[in-house]
Amino acid sequence: MHKAFLTVGVLAMLAGVAQADIYTDATDDLHATFAGLDNLNISSVEVTNDADFVYFSMTMVGDLDASNWGKYIIGMDTGRNAGDNSTDPGSWNRNVDWGRGITDFVGSWADDGGSGAGGELRSWDGSAWGLTDATYAAGTDISADDSGHSAGIQMIAISLSSLGLSAGDVLEFDVFSTGGGADPGVDHLSRGDFSTDDWGNTSLSGQFLSYTITVVPLPGSAAIALLGLAGLASVKRLRR
Repeated sequence: MHKAFLTVGVLAMLAGVAQADIYTDATDDLHATFAGLDNLNISSVEVTNDADFVYFSMTMVGDLDASNWGKYIIGMDTGRNAGDNSTDPGSWNRNVDWGRGITDFVGSWADDGGSGAGGELRSWDGSAWGLTDATYAAGTDISADDSGHSAGIQMIAISLSSLGLSAGDVLEFDVFSTGGGADPGVDHLSRGDFSTDDWGNTSLSGQFLSYTITVVPLPGSAAIALLGLAGLASVKRLRR
């Protein structure tokens, strides 16, 4: 008996979301100074997109519900200008050296005992940093989700239009975890070794990672039609 089935790729199109890229990080790369801070120990970052947003799912080793603090930072280079490596206000005055210019910056937080999440999106226009949007403002270009906090996951969505990106464009980025004030990046996704050895010392990014914006989802009507065709194919094959 023959059976009709939809491929994973078709299912992804029907869902309207690109297949995720997963970037893993060593979990033994924190300096001894930060021992036990599992809420800042990055294990992986998953990136995907749909027609309107790019999504970052940042997974820490520890339960974010078990802590009452933590900042999760995304530095991005879209290539639309040379970018900037200054930290104030570009990187919330964090003691970090990106090693290159970045065009956009997300500062996110999970400071309510894990019960809430928020974020700011800032962009470099070639001469100055400005606040594009925040979860406490319009919240149309950035949103945060705390539903995965018990599993150590901080989720952020950023509109592609705010980044000037569309299908086929490449987004280069790094992610790091940090504390408050002028703290450094305790753990950088771009590095397999420790990025700093103390709270007072600058952290340094490694080579930025890259993600290609993919998949323009099918319109709803086309998706329904495709499902219908799949159903018809199944019926015909069963009748053979």
